[in-house]
Amino acid sequence: MKLSQLVGNDMYMPPEWDREFNHISIDSRSIEKGDLFIALPGVREHGEQYINTAIEKGAVAVLAAGEMSFRCEQSSHFASVPVFFAEEVERCLPQWVQNRYAVNSMQLVAVTGTNGKSSVTQYIAQLAQQCAEPCAVFGTLGNGLWPELKATKNTTSDLVTLTKELYELKLAGVNLAALEVSSHGLVQQRVAGMAFQTAVMTNLSQDHLDYHGNMEDYFAAKKQLFTDYSLQNALINIDDEYGQSLAADSAVQGKVITYGKHSDAQVRCTLLAFDKSGMHAELKTPWGVAQLVLPLMGEFNLVNATAAIAVLALQGMDFNRLCKAAQKLRPVNGRMEVYTKADSPVVVVDFAHTPEALRNVLKALQPWQRAITTVFGCGGDRDRGKRPLMLAVAKELSEQVWLTDDNPRYEDPAQIFNDLLAGAGVNASSINTEHNRTTAITQALAATKESNIVLIAGKGHETYQDIKGKKIPYNDGQFLMEQGYQRLGGGHD
Repeated sequence: MKLSQLVGNDMYMPPEWDREFNHISIDSRSIEKGDLFIALPGVREHGEQYINTAIEKGAVAVLAAGEMSFRCEQSSHFASVPVFFAEEVERCLPQWVQNRYAVNSMQLVAVTGTNGKSSVTQYIAQLAQQCAEPCAVFGTLGNGLWPELKATKNTTSDLVTLTKELYELKLAGVNLAALEVSSHGLVQQRVAGMAFQTAVMTNLSQDHLDYHGNMEDYFAAKKQLFTDYSLQNALINIDDEYGQSLAADSAVQGKVITYGKHSDAQVRCTLLAFDKSGMHAELKTPWGVAQLVLPLMGEFNLVNATAAIAVLALQGMDFNRLCKAAQKLRPVNGRMEVYTKADSPVVVVDFAHTPEALRNVLKALQPWQRAITTVFGCGGDRDRGKRPLMLAVAKELSEQVWLTDDNPRYEDPAQIFNDLLAGAGVNASSINTEHNRTTAITQALAATKESNIVLIAGKGHETYQDIKGKKIPYNDGQFLMEQGYQRLGGGHD
Protein backbone atom coordinates (compact mmCIF):
# COMPACT_ATOMS: atom_id res chain seq x y z
CA MET A 1 0.00 0.00 0.00
CA LYS A 2 1.15 3.56 -0.71
CA LEU A 3 1.06 6.40 1.79
CA SER A 4 -1.46 8.26 -0.38
CA GLN A 5 -3.81 5.27 -0.26
CA LEU A 6 -3.48 5.13 3.51
CA VAL A 7 -4.23 8.80 4.23
CA GLY A 8 -6.75 9.39 1.41
CA ASN A 9 -8.17 12.89 1.59
CA ASP A 10 -7.11 13.43 5.20
CA MET A 11 -3.78 14.98 4.28
CA TYR A 12 -1.89 15.95 1.15
CA MET A 13 0.80 13.50 0.10
CA PRO A 14 3.29 14.95 -2.44
CA PRO A 15 3.76 12.43 -5.26
CA GLU A 16 7.54 12.66 -5.00
CA TRP A 17 7.41 11.49 -1.38
CA ASP A 18 4.67 8.88 -1.79
CA ARG A 19 6.10 5.57 -0.59
CA GLU A 20 5.05 1.93 -0.61
CA PHE A 21 5.09 0.50 2.92
CA ASN A 22 4.51 -2.88 4.56
CA HIS A 23 3.05 -2.62 8.05
CA ILE A 24 2.19 0.22 10.42
CA SER A 25 3.76 0.48 13.87
CA ILE A 26 3.54 3.04 16.66
CA ASP A 27 6.34 1.27 18.58
CA SER A 28 9.82 1.85 17.17
CA ARG A 29 11.00 -1.43 18.71
CA SER A 30 8.75 -3.46 16.40
CA ILE A 31 9.76 -1.69 13.17
CA GLU A 32 11.06 -3.89 10.35
CA LYS A 33 12.48 -2.78 7.03
CA GLY A 34 9.81 -1.21 4.85
CA ASP A 35 7.37 -0.42 7.66
CA LEU A 36 5.65 2.91 8.36
CA PHE A 37 6.30 4.47 11.77
CA ILE A 38 3.57 6.65 13.23
CA ALA A 39 4.75 8.81 16.12
CA LEU A 40 2.02 9.71 18.63
CA PRO A 41 1.90 11.52 21.98
CA GLY A 42 1.84 9.08 24.89
CA VAL A 43 1.13 9.31 28.60
CA ARG A 44 4.76 10.05 29.47
CA GLU A 45 6.47 10.96 26.19
CA HIS A 46 5.93 11.62 22.49
CA GLY A 47 6.82 9.03 19.90
CA GLU A 48 8.78 11.65 17.99
CA GLN A 49 11.66 10.90 20.38
CA TYR A 50 11.98 7.54 18.63
CA ILE A 51 11.79 8.68 15.01
CA ASN A 52 15.52 8.24 14.44
CA THR A 53 15.43 4.81 16.08
CA ALA A 54 12.59 3.75 13.78
CA ILE A 55 14.45 5.03 10.74
CA GLU A 56 17.63 3.20 11.77
CA LYS A 57 15.58 0.00 12.08
CA GLY A 58 14.25 0.36 8.52
CA ALA A 59 11.17 2.60 8.53
CA VAL A 60 10.46 3.72 4.98
CA ALA A 61 8.45 6.77 6.10
CA VAL A 62 7.25 8.51 9.25
CA LEU A 63 3.96 10.24 10.08
CA ALA A 64 4.05 12.18 13.34
CA ALA A 65 1.41 14.06 15.32
CA GLY A 66 2.32 17.73 15.71
CA GLU A 67 2.52 21.11 14.04
CA MET A 68 2.76 20.75 10.26
CA SER A 69 6.33 20.36 9.00
CA PHE A 70 8.45 18.13 6.80
CA ARG A 71 11.97 16.84 6.67
CA CYS A 72 13.87 14.11 4.88
CA GLU A 73 16.23 11.68 6.58
CA GLN A 74 18.64 9.02 5.36
CA SER A 75 19.36 5.58 6.70
CA SER A 76 21.44 2.53 5.88
CA HIS A 77 18.22 1.07 4.45
CA PHE A 78 16.87 3.93 2.33
CA ALA A 79 18.47 6.95 0.63
CA SER A 80 15.51 9.13 1.60
CA VAL A 81 12.97 8.72 4.39
CA PRO A 82 10.18 11.34 4.45
CA VAL A 83 9.06 12.54 7.89
CA PHE A 84 5.69 14.33 7.93
CA PHE A 85 4.35 16.16 10.97
CA ALA A 86 0.61 16.95 10.82
CA GLU A 87 -2.04 17.85 13.39
CA GLU A 88 -4.54 15.35 11.98
CA VAL A 89 -2.37 12.24 12.46
CA GLU A 90 -3.76 11.24 15.88
CA ARG A 91 -7.38 12.01 14.94
CA CYS A 92 -7.18 10.08 11.66
CA LEU A 93 -5.27 7.05 12.93
CA PRO A 94 -8.34 4.79 13.50
CA GLN A 95 -9.50 5.23 9.89
CA TRP A 96 -5.97 4.82 8.51
CA VAL A 97 -5.53 1.58 10.44
CA GLN A 98 -8.77 0.28 8.93
CA ASN A 99 -7.63 1.43 5.47
CA ARG A 100 -4.54 -0.77 5.83
CA TYR A 101 -5.95 -3.78 7.65
CA ALA A 102 -9.75 -3.76 7.05
CA VAL A 103 -10.74 -6.00 9.95
CA ASN A 104 -14.24 -4.55 10.35
CA SER A 105 -15.52 -7.23 7.98
CA MET A 106 -14.85 -9.72 10.80
CA GLN A 107 -17.37 -10.58 13.53
CA LEU A 108 -15.95 -8.69 16.49
CA VAL A 109 -17.30 -8.98 20.05
CA ALA A 110 -16.20 -6.56 22.79
CA VAL A 111 -16.47 -7.49 26.48
CA THR A 112 -16.01 -4.90 29.21
CA GLY A 113 -16.73 -4.78 32.95
CA THR A 114 -14.79 -4.99 36.20
CA ASN A 115 -14.81 -8.78 36.57
CA GLY A 116 -15.42 -11.66 34.19
CA LYS A 117 -13.92 -10.28 30.96
CA SER A 118 -11.36 -13.08 30.62
CA SER A 119 -13.89 -15.79 31.42
CA VAL A 120 -16.57 -14.49 29.04
CA THR A 121 -14.16 -14.04 26.12
CA GLN A 122 -12.61 -17.46 26.64
CA TYR A 123 -16.01 -19.13 27.03
CA ILE A 124 -17.09 -17.49 23.76
CA ALA A 125 -14.03 -18.94 22.04
CA GLN A 126 -14.53 -22.41 23.53
CA LEU A 127 -18.22 -22.58 22.62
CA ALA A 128 -17.60 -21.28 19.11
CA GLN A 129 -14.92 -23.85 18.44
CA GLN A 130 -17.15 -26.60 19.83
CA CYS A 131 -19.57 -25.46 17.12
CA ALA A 132 -16.84 -25.60 14.43
CA GLU A 133 -16.26 -21.82 14.31
CA PRO A 134 -12.62 -20.83 14.96
CA CYS A 135 -12.51 -17.91 17.40
CA ALA A 136 -9.70 -15.62 18.47
CA VAL A 137 -9.32 -14.11 21.95
CA PHE A 138 -7.63 -10.84 22.91
CA GLY A 139 -7.13 -10.00 26.56
CA THR A 140 -5.39 -10.38 29.90
CA LEU A 141 -4.31 -13.99 29.38
CA GLY A 142 -3.00 -13.46 25.85
CA ASN A 143 -3.92 -12.87 22.23
CA GLY A 144 -4.50 -15.33 19.41
CA LEU A 145 -6.59 -18.26 18.22
CA TRP A 146 -7.84 -20.06 21.32
CA PRO A 147 -6.21 -21.91 23.04
CA GLU A 148 -2.84 -20.93 21.51
CA LEU A 149 -2.48 -17.46 23.03
CA LYS A 150 0.58 -15.23 22.99
CA ALA A 151 1.37 -13.17 26.09
CA THR A 152 0.45 -9.49 25.96
CA LYS A 153 1.48 -6.49 28.09
CA ASN A 154 -2.01 -4.99 28.46
CA THR A 155 -5.57 -6.29 28.68
CA THR A 156 -6.31 -4.24 25.57
CA SER A 157 -3.33 -3.80 23.24
CA ASP A 158 -2.72 -0.55 21.36
CA LEU A 159 -4.94 0.04 18.34
CA VAL A 160 -2.30 -0.71 15.71
CA THR A 161 -1.02 -3.91 17.34
CA LEU A 162 -4.55 -5.15 17.98
CA THR A 163 -5.75 -4.46 14.44
CA LYS A 164 -2.66 -5.96 12.82
CA GLU A 165 -3.02 -9.17 14.86
CA LEU A 166 -6.71 -9.38 13.92
CA TYR A 167 -5.75 -8.90 10.27
CA GLU A 168 -3.22 -11.75 10.41
CA LEU A 169 -5.90 -14.02 11.88
CA LYS A 170 -8.32 -12.90 9.19
CA LEU A 171 -5.81 -13.89 6.50
CA ALA A 172 -5.57 -17.31 8.21
CA GLY A 173 -9.35 -17.78 7.83
CA VAL A 174 -10.54 -16.69 11.29
CA ASN A 175 -13.71 -14.59 11.13
CA LEU A 176 -14.73 -14.34 14.80
CA ALA A 177 -12.88 -12.66 17.68
CA ALA A 178 -13.76 -11.84 21.29
CA LEU A 179 -11.91 -8.87 22.76
CA GLU A 180 -11.52 -7.80 26.38
CA VAL A 181 -11.90 -4.02 26.36
CA SER A 182 -10.62 -2.31 29.50
CA SER A 183 -11.63 1.12 30.75
CA HIS A 184 -8.04 2.25 30.13
CA GLY A 185 -8.32 0.93 26.58
CA LEU A 186 -11.49 2.91 25.96
CA VAL A 187 -10.17 6.17 27.37
CA GLN A 188 -6.93 5.76 25.44
CA GLN A 189 -8.75 4.97 22.16
CA ARG A 190 -7.21 1.51 21.77
CA VAL A 191 -10.27 0.16 19.95
CA ALA A 192 -11.25 3.41 18.18
CA GLY A 193 -12.82 2.89 14.78
CA MET A 194 -13.62 -0.79 15.31
CA ALA A 195 -17.07 -2.08 14.38
CA PHE A 196 -18.37 -4.50 17.03
CA GLN A 197 -21.37 -6.70 16.29
CA THR A 198 -22.00 -7.20 20.02
CA ALA A 199 -20.70 -5.46 23.14
CA VAL A 200 -21.05 -6.98 26.62
CA MET A 201 -21.11 -5.28 30.03
CA THR A 202 -20.41 -7.92 32.69
CA ASN A 203 -20.63 -5.81 35.88
CA LEU A 204 -19.11 -2.80 37.59
CA SER A 205 -17.52 -2.55 41.03
CA GLN A 206 -14.75 -0.44 42.56
CA ASP A 207 -11.48 -0.76 40.65
CA HIS A 208 -8.90 1.43 38.89
CA LEU A 209 -9.97 4.55 40.79
CA ASP A 210 -6.30 5.55 40.92
CA TYR A 211 -6.71 6.15 37.17
CA HIS A 212 -10.35 7.29 36.85
CA GLY A 213 -10.69 9.16 40.14
CA ASN A 214 -14.24 8.09 41.05
CA MET A 215 -16.92 5.54 40.18
CA GLU A 216 -18.84 7.98 37.99
CA ASP A 217 -15.85 8.55 35.70
CA TYR A 218 -15.03 4.83 35.74
CA PHE A 219 -18.59 4.03 34.64
CA ALA A 220 -18.45 6.79 32.01
CA ALA A 221 -15.31 5.19 30.55
CA LYS A 222 -17.02 1.80 30.25
CA LYS A 223 -20.17 3.38 28.88
CA GLN A 224 -18.27 4.75 25.86
CA LEU A 225 -18.24 1.26 24.35
CA PHE A 226 -22.05 1.32 24.22
CA THR A 227 -22.65 4.91 23.16
CA ASP A 228 -19.69 5.84 20.95
CA TYR A 229 -19.44 2.71 18.79
CA SER A 230 -21.74 1.39 16.12
CA LEU A 231 -23.19 -1.79 17.64
CA GLN A 232 -25.76 -4.29 16.47
CA ASN A 233 -26.32 -5.65 19.98
CA ALA A 234 -25.67 -4.43 23.54
CA LEU A 235 -25.73 -7.37 25.97
CA ILE A 236 -25.91 -5.95 29.50
CA ASN A 237 -25.86 -7.68 32.89
CA ILE A 238 -28.56 -6.06 35.03
CA ASP A 239 -27.59 -7.73 38.31
CA ASP A 240 -26.07 -4.43 39.51
CA GLU A 241 -27.30 -0.84 39.43
CA TYR A 242 -24.76 0.23 36.82
CA GLY A 243 -25.97 -2.40 34.39
CA GLN A 244 -29.57 -1.38 35.02
CA SER A 245 -28.69 2.26 34.39
CA LEU A 246 -26.85 1.41 31.17
CA ALA A 247 -29.65 -0.81 29.86
CA ALA A 248 -32.15 2.04 30.35
CA ASP A 249 -29.95 4.65 28.63
CA SER A 250 -31.38 5.78 25.29
CA ALA A 251 -27.88 6.68 24.08
CA VAL A 252 -26.88 3.00 23.90
CA GLN A 253 -26.34 1.88 20.31
CA GLY A 254 -27.94 -1.23 18.83
CA LYS A 255 -30.51 -3.59 20.29
CA VAL A 256 -30.35 -3.89 24.09
CA ILE A 257 -30.54 -7.44 25.49
CA THR A 258 -30.32 -7.92 29.26
CA TYR A 259 -28.91 -10.95 31.03
CA GLY A 260 -28.08 -12.24 34.51
CA LYS A 261 -29.85 -13.67 37.56
CA HIS A 262 -32.26 -10.73 37.81
CA SER A 263 -35.92 -11.67 37.37
CA ASP A 264 -36.31 -9.05 34.63
CA ALA A 265 -33.36 -10.28 32.54
CA GLN A 266 -34.27 -11.35 29.00
CA VAL A 267 -31.55 -14.01 29.20
CA ARG A 268 -31.98 -15.34 32.72
CA CYS A 269 -29.93 -18.01 34.45
CA THR A 270 -31.02 -19.81 37.61
CA LEU A 271 -28.71 -22.07 39.61
CA LEU A 272 -30.48 -25.30 40.53
CA ALA A 273 -27.84 -27.49 42.17
CA PHE A 274 -24.14 -28.32 42.65
CA ASP A 275 -22.60 -31.77 42.45
CA LYS A 276 -19.29 -33.32 41.37
CA SER A 277 -20.16 -32.73 37.72
CA GLY A 278 -20.42 -29.00 38.39
CA MET A 279 -23.42 -26.66 38.29
CA HIS A 280 -26.92 -27.54 37.14
CA ALA A 281 -28.90 -24.54 35.95
CA GLU A 282 -31.86 -23.39 33.92
CA LEU A 283 -31.48 -20.85 31.14
CA LYS A 284 -34.51 -18.89 29.89
CA THR A 285 -33.86 -16.91 26.71
CA PRO A 286 -35.53 -15.46 23.59
CA TRP A 287 -34.19 -18.53 21.77
CA GLY A 288 -35.74 -21.07 24.11
CA VAL A 289 -35.35 -22.68 27.54
CA ALA A 290 -32.52 -25.09 28.33
CA GLN A 291 -31.16 -27.11 31.22
CA LEU A 292 -27.42 -26.55 31.58
CA VAL A 293 -24.77 -28.73 33.17
CA LEU A 294 -21.61 -26.65 33.52
CA PRO A 295 -18.31 -28.21 34.63
CA LEU A 296 -17.54 -24.95 36.45
CA MET A 297 -17.62 -23.65 40.00
CA GLY A 298 -19.11 -20.41 41.32
CA GLU A 299 -22.40 -18.76 40.44
CA PHE A 300 -20.53 -15.89 38.79
CA ASN A 301 -19.22 -18.42 36.25
CA LEU A 302 -22.80 -19.42 35.48
CA VAL A 303 -23.49 -15.77 34.67
CA ASN A 304 -20.30 -15.57 32.57
CA ALA A 305 -21.25 -18.71 30.62
CA THR A 306 -24.74 -17.28 30.10
CA ALA A 307 -23.19 -14.17 28.52
CA ALA A 308 -21.05 -16.29 26.20
CA ILE A 309 -24.02 -18.39 25.06
CA ALA A 310 -26.09 -15.25 24.46
CA VAL A 311 -23.32 -13.56 22.45
CA LEU A 312 -23.03 -16.50 20.06
CA ALA A 313 -26.79 -16.91 19.79
CA LEU A 314 -26.92 -13.24 18.78
CA GLN A 315 -24.21 -14.00 16.21
CA GLY A 316 -26.57 -16.58 14.70
CA MET A 317 -25.35 -19.86 16.21
CA ASP A 318 -27.82 -22.56 17.21
CA PHE A 319 -28.93 -22.07 20.82
CA ASN A 320 -29.45 -25.75 21.65
CA ARG A 321 -26.08 -26.68 20.18
CA LEU A 322 -24.43 -23.98 22.28
CA CYS A 323 -26.07 -25.25 25.47
CA LYS A 324 -24.86 -28.77 24.71
CA ALA A 325 -21.35 -27.48 24.03
CA ALA A 326 -21.39 -25.72 27.41
CA GLN A 327 -21.08 -29.14 29.09
CA LYS A 328 -17.45 -29.15 27.90
CA LEU A 329 -16.47 -25.65 29.03
CA ARG A 330 -13.12 -25.36 30.76
CA PRO A 331 -12.46 -22.74 33.42
CA VAL A 332 -9.93 -20.03 32.71
CA ASN A 333 -6.54 -21.28 33.84
CA GLY A 334 -6.11 -20.71 37.55
CA ARG A 335 -9.61 -19.35 38.09
CA MET A 336 -11.94 -21.66 40.02
CA GLU A 337 -10.45 -24.78 38.44
CA VAL A 338 -12.18 -27.88 39.78
CA TYR A 339 -10.32 -31.19 40.24
CA THR A 340 -11.98 -34.46 41.19
CA LYS A 341 -10.86 -37.94 42.19
CA ALA A 342 -12.86 -40.97 43.33
CA ASP A 343 -13.30 -41.25 47.10
CA SER A 344 -11.56 -37.90 47.64
CA PRO A 345 -12.64 -34.34 48.38
CA VAL A 346 -13.28 -31.97 45.49
CA VAL A 347 -10.37 -29.56 45.02
CA VAL A 348 -10.64 -25.99 43.71
CA VAL A 349 -7.55 -24.09 42.51
CA ASP A 350 -7.81 -20.31 42.32
CA PHE A 351 -5.46 -17.35 41.86
CA ALA A 352 -7.04 -15.40 44.76
CA HIS A 353 -4.22 -13.60 46.55
CA THR A 354 -5.93 -10.65 48.25
CA PRO A 355 -8.38 -10.62 51.17
CA GLU A 356 -11.30 -9.58 48.93
CA ALA A 357 -10.52 -12.15 46.24
CA LEU A 358 -10.18 -14.93 48.82
CA ARG A 359 -13.50 -13.94 50.40
CA ASN A 360 -15.21 -13.93 46.99
CA VAL A 361 -13.96 -17.42 46.17
CA LEU A 362 -14.94 -18.87 49.53
CA LYS A 363 -18.37 -17.23 49.29
CA ALA A 364 -18.80 -18.70 45.81
CA LEU A 365 -18.25 -22.20 47.23
CA GLN A 366 -20.82 -21.84 50.01
CA PRO A 367 -23.91 -22.82 47.95
CA TRP A 368 -22.43 -26.31 47.74
CA GLN A 369 -23.05 -26.54 51.51
CA ARG A 370 -19.89 -28.47 52.25
CA ALA A 371 -17.16 -27.72 54.75
CA ILE A 372 -14.09 -26.06 53.21
CA THR A 373 -10.40 -26.60 53.90
CA THR A 374 -8.27 -23.69 52.68
CA VAL A 375 -4.59 -23.94 51.74
CA PHE A 376 -2.84 -20.65 50.99
CA GLY A 377 0.18 -18.44 51.60
CA CYS A 378 1.31 -14.90 50.82
CA GLY A 379 3.99 -13.67 48.44
CA GLY A 380 7.23 -12.37 49.89
CA ASP A 381 8.48 -8.81 49.39
CA ARG A 382 4.90 -7.62 48.91
CA ASP A 383 2.13 -5.95 50.94
CA ARG A 384 2.58 -7.23 54.51
CA GLY A 385 -0.58 -5.54 55.75
CA LYS A 386 -2.88 -7.90 53.87
CA ARG A 387 -1.45 -11.04 55.46
CA PRO A 388 -3.40 -11.18 58.75
CA LEU A 389 -6.50 -10.00 56.87
CA MET A 390 -6.26 -12.97 54.52
CA LEU A 391 -5.90 -15.40 57.38
CA ALA A 392 -8.90 -13.84 59.12
CA VAL A 393 -11.00 -14.39 55.97
CA ALA A 394 -9.80 -17.98 55.58
CA LYS A 395 -10.48 -18.74 59.24
CA GLU A 396 -13.95 -17.16 59.11
CA LEU A 397 -15.14 -19.08 56.05
CA SER A 398 -13.21 -22.37 56.34
CA GLU A 399 -13.40 -25.36 58.65
CA GLN A 400 -9.63 -25.95 58.43
CA VAL A 401 -6.73 -23.75 57.31
CA TRP A 402 -3.22 -24.68 56.15
CA LEU A 403 -0.62 -21.95 55.77
CA THR A 404 2.08 -22.70 53.25
CA ASP A 405 4.60 -20.93 51.03
CA ASP A 406 3.42 -19.02 47.96
CA ASN A 407 6.27 -17.13 46.27
CA PRO A 408 8.59 -16.25 49.18
CA ARG A 409 10.97 -14.44 46.83
CA TYR A 410 13.82 -13.06 48.98
CA GLU A 411 11.80 -12.87 52.20
CA ASP A 412 12.17 -15.36 55.05
CA PRO A 413 9.12 -17.69 54.84
CA ALA A 414 9.03 -17.82 58.65
CA GLN A 415 8.53 -14.04 58.73
CA ILE A 416 5.62 -14.36 56.30
CA PHE A 417 3.99 -16.91 58.61
CA ASN A 418 4.57 -14.62 61.61
CA ASP A 419 2.85 -11.75 59.78
CA LEU A 420 -0.07 -13.99 58.79
CA LEU A 421 -0.57 -15.14 62.37
CA ALA A 422 -0.25 -11.66 63.88
CA GLY A 423 -3.43 -9.92 64.99
CA ALA A 424 -6.83 -10.33 63.37
CA GLY A 425 -8.00 -12.30 66.42
CA VAL A 426 -6.88 -15.64 65.01
CA ASN A 427 -5.86 -18.39 67.43
CA ALA A 428 -2.52 -19.58 66.04
CA SER A 429 -2.94 -23.04 67.57
CA SER A 430 -5.96 -23.66 65.31
CA ILE A 431 -3.94 -23.04 62.14
CA ASN A 432 -1.86 -25.72 60.42
CA THR A 433 1.51 -24.54 59.12
CA GLU A 434 3.76 -26.26 56.59
CA HIS A 435 6.26 -24.41 54.38
CA ASN A 436 6.56 -27.13 51.73
CA ARG A 437 3.57 -26.51 49.45
CA THR A 438 3.10 -30.06 48.17
CA THR A 439 3.35 -31.44 51.71
CA ALA A 440 0.78 -28.91 52.94
CA ILE A 441 -1.62 -29.85 50.12
CA THR A 442 -1.13 -33.57 50.80
CA GLN A 443 -1.82 -33.09 54.52
CA ALA A 444 -4.89 -30.95 53.83
CA LEU A 445 -6.33 -33.54 51.43
CA ALA A 446 -5.78 -36.32 53.96
CA ALA A 447 -7.46 -34.31 56.73
CA THR A 448 -10.56 -33.43 54.67
CA LYS A 449 -13.59 -35.71 54.33
CA GLU A 450 -14.30 -36.89 50.80
CA SER A 451 -17.67 -35.11 50.92
CA ASN A 452 -16.01 -31.74 51.50
CA ILE A 453 -13.94 -29.21 49.53
CA VAL A 454 -10.28 -28.18 49.53
CA LEU A 455 -9.46 -24.72 48.18
CA ILE A 456 -5.84 -24.16 47.09
CA ALA A 457 -5.46 -20.41 46.68
CA GLY A 458 -2.85 -17.89 45.66
CA LYS A 459 -0.93 -19.27 42.70
CA GLY A 460 -3.61 -20.36 40.25
CA HIS A 461 -2.17 -20.59 36.74
CA GLU A 462 1.43 -19.88 37.79
CA THR A 463 3.94 -22.51 36.72
CA TYR A 464 6.71 -21.77 39.22
CA GLN A 465 7.59 -20.85 42.79
CA ASP A 466 9.80 -17.78 43.12
CA ILE A 467 12.36 -18.60 45.84
CA LYS A 468 15.47 -16.49 46.40
CA GLY A 469 15.57 -15.29 42.80
CA LYS A 470 14.99 -18.72 41.26
CA LYS A 471 11.76 -19.69 39.52
CA ILE A 472 11.38 -23.34 40.44
CA PRO A 473 8.90 -25.25 38.19
CA TYR A 474 5.67 -25.88 40.07
CA ASN A 475 1.93 -25.75 39.40
CA ASP A 476 -0.89 -26.60 41.83
CA GLY A 477 -3.03 -28.25 39.16
CA GLN A 478 -0.15 -30.31 37.80
CA PHE A 479 0.65 -31.57 41.28
CA LEU A 480 -2.98 -32.62 41.78
CA MET A 481 -2.99 -34.53 38.50
CA GLU A 482 0.17 -36.34 39.60
CA GLN A 483 -1.90 -37.46 42.61
CA GLY A 484 -4.59 -38.95 40.34
CA TYR A 485 -6.96 -35.98 40.15
CA GLN A 486 -8.68 -34.97 36.90
CA ARG A 487 -9.57 -31.43 35.93
CA LEU A 488 -13.30 -30.95 35.46
CA GLY A 489 -14.09 -29.92 31.89
CA GLY A 490 -10.83 -31.07 30.33
CA GLY A 491 -7.11 -31.62 30.85
CA HIS A 492 -4.58 -29.15 32.16
CA ASP A 493 -2.68 -26.86 29.79
